[in-house]
Amino acid sequence: MSPRNPWEGRAPARPLSDFSLIKIAAGLILSVVSSLYAAEPLVLNGDLEKADPADATQPLGWDKTDGLGVQWASCPDGPDVPAGPGKNAIRMDTALTEQQMVAQWTKVGMTEWIFPKPAGNAIAETYGLSLYSQAMPVEAGRTYRVTVRYKGSGGAKVWVRGYGVKSEQSDKPKRLYESMGACPAAVDHWGEFTQDFNPTKHTPKVTTMKVMLFAYYPAGVSWFDNISIVALPAADEPGK
Repeated sequence: MSPRNPWEGRAPARPLSDFSLIKIAAGLILSVVSSLYAAEPLVLNGDLEKADPADATQPLGWDKTDGLGVQWASCPDGPDVPAGPGKNAIRMDTALTEQQMVAQWTKVGMTEWIFPKPAGNAIAETYGLSLYSQAMPVEAGRTYRVTVRYKGSGGAKVWVRGYGVKSEQSDKPKRLYESMGACPAAVDHWGEFTQDFNPTKHTPKVTTMKVMLFAYYPAGVSWFDNISIVALPAADEPGK
């Protein structure tokens, strides 16, 4: 007795219509495009390996470092970070005093950071230290993910600040949005900070954004590297 055909007696499958095939193809194309779009990093020189062509002592795509409190420097070896010549990161030392930092800012011409009556206490206890990336465009309605690798005692935060023109009376962009998170303590290894954010959900006039790396209390050395912002595909957005 021959085995029974499992499809015997069943109606043949109906071929997909041209419209159904078009819908499937469109969905596949959208999925591929969304994946490619999401994978495109927005932070220029997020791995901090490229020098500014105008000044080889500074990292491309970032504000000027002062060379003392905030340095672009060879990063320390870590168990999960590739070591070797040319592996650079941002180093911040908040144990330096206010007086030391004001003297350094004066020396290198960073007068916008100078404040009156600097004291002999650690800069960690008052102002902290920071560094901004250059501005990136923002897509309305889009959720993003920021990722930063960090090494230090935990006295550090990552901010994303959004800018846009607030009113018709002024065409000067203002800060309209910010997202912030604390870096986890990672004294003897490189940890990772990650956070999702949507800069236009409640502030639709935001058109650009910047990353701000920030070190503060407790006083000590913080390292930042591999800074990335990517746009999330709609299917990956929170609540989808």
